[in-house]
Amino acid sequence: MKKIFSIIAVLAITMSAAGQLAWDTEFTKDDFNNALTVISKSNNVSWPVTGGLQLGTVSLFSDWSDECVIALPQTGIAEKVNFAWHGASGGTMSVYQSADHNNWTQIFTAEGNAAVNAKDEEFALATNTRYLKFAATGRLVVATFRRISVTELKSLSCGTDEWNAKSGMVDDAPKTKTVNINWTNIVAEVSSTDEHFTVSTNTIGQKNLIDQTTQLTITYSHSEAGQHSGEIVIAGEGKEVKIAVTGETSKYDQDLIWNQTLGECLTTDNISLSAFVSSGLDVVWETSDSTIATVENNIVKIRRSGTVEITATQPGNYKFNAAPSVSKKLIISKANPIVSAIADDITYGQKLSEVVLHENSGVVEGTFEWLNVNTDTVFNAGDYILDLLFTPADTGIYNTRTLPVALRVNKAVQTIVWEEQITELTVGIAVASTAVLSSGLPVTYAYTACLLSIEDGMIMPEEDGEVTVVAYHPGNENYLPTTIIMQEFTIAPNEDEMTGMNDQLSPEQMRDGRKFIHAGKVYISYGGLVYDADGKRL
Repeated sequence: MKKIFSIIAVLAITMSAAGQLAWDTEFTKDDFNNALTVISKSNNVSWPVTGGLQLGTVSLFSDWSDECVIALPQTGIAEKVNFAWHGASGGTMSVYQSADHNNWTQIFTAEGNAAVNAKDEEFALATNTRYLKFAATGRLVVATFRRISVTELKSLSCGTDEWNAKSGMVDDAPKTKTVNINWTNIVAEVSSTDEHFTVSTNTIGQKNLIDQTTQLTITYSHSEAGQHSGEIVIAGEGKEVKIAVTGETSKYDQDLIWNQTLGECLTTDNISLSAFVSSGLDVVWETSDSTIATVENNIVKIRRSGTVEITATQPGNYKFNAAPSVSKKLIISKANPIVSAIADDITYGQKLSEVVLHENSGVVEGTFEWLNVNTDTVFNAGDYILDLLFTPADTGIYNTRTLPVALRVNKAVQTIVWEEQITELTVGIAVASTAVLSSGLPVTYAYTACLLSIEDGMIMPEEDGEVTVVAYHPGNENYLPTTIIMQEFTIAPNEDEMTGMNDQLSPEQMRDGRKFIHAGKVYISYGGLVYDADGKRL
């Protein structure tokens, strides 16, 4: 039974708290009819259709006395009571306050007058007031109370309404400002409209406390350059105060030093850039034409010849302003490639196109070609100086180059062959020599005796007998000498021609005879005999 009673008591308290007259709310008919709000009243208390709390009745002879007790919220602090009244002719109207529904203190009394229109009143309440009692005594006319409401005591104020944190540099120590926030019976949220200003707490206040002070610390952070402004807003339960906050954070200046001289260079030069910034930040390099040159890791990467402007910059960061940039002009000329070529010897008869070149062009790619000479040319044996043109693969980096090359043309080897030759000859009967030179030149012959002659490859036996003939070639400006080949010939007399021979050659015989010169004189050889220029036998 005790447990059930406790539960009922708790429910009654909960319902009572929920049904009590709310702060800052006008007393209505619903509140009058709520037993948790109106906790006691005498018999002649009503809420007529016309509205308002009425105490007493119309009476011609008897006095009356009525009262109505209204419960205020049991949490919070009472501030003021407001109401309007009229009536109670011949009587009095009063209002009382109490903390415990027992000890009442009068806060209002007035003589009733039926002719008086409703009059508004406002009275301060004790902070611990939890109950109000409206009372009336009198005759003839009913007392009426209208527009009844009770305000809750709340206050919120600040010791300052602005703070200028002034100026500072990025990454300086934060600046702080301590402000006194005065409050009564309130819970307020604290916020900042600018992230550079932060507060030491997000909530200030507590219910049911009076005249309290909380120190609020505002911090201005120098984490980002710029002008910053905002508000610290403390607001709650209909109360609000604002603190305007301003501050400025500046970046540091930085200097860029670049004492290097650029001027002119070749496409093959390796240029290392050297500059520094007082802040210690990295230098940023830019070129006016990336097709001519770029900069990577402080090294100029040259792509082709031309004029380019190289600029050293430092754009800055959150802490430093951009440094003044420095620009310098670089004139890039094509480099002469270091190339060489050696020609292998060739042999007379070979074309220039057959020359084997041993090229040494280092790391420079390119091609060689002969200048001012046809590659089908066959040079005589000897030493020559010819020009080669080197054309680099990348003509944007390198110049073309002409270089002299020594070429030696050696004499060609020639051979002689003398095979299947008729060696049994007859005077006056010519036989073709089968001796042949590989070069195609005419064979040179020598004899051990003047028994025959050989001209244009024809052997002409002139006298009978034995003779040895040597075939060879002594060589010339383009061919080396050959080896020597010998043939032995046996020449028999021509009996047929000998019979008809006389001391004088006929014109036909003079024409057919072989003419030769000896010791400045012309002779004719015919039939193995020798005649003078007139055909007379010697």
